[in-house]
Amino acid sequence: MWTQLFSIILVVFLGWLIYRTIKHNPASFSKENLGKSFYTLGLLALALIAFVFLLVMLLRG
Repeated sequence: MWTQLFSIILVVFLGWLIYRTIKHNPASFSKENLGKSFYTLGLLALALIAFVFLLVMLLRG
């Protein structure tokens, strides 16, 4: 019961926070900014995959 209530309150709060962010800064969700963000996140994901691969290879040897 308490976890459901807390979850509902958390979802409402996060929704309000996202709405406020979009309302005050709509340029942050432009096509150019999203493209830059996805490029950066893609590079970080590839670096993380390479790091995990390196750790697995070190553990095997």
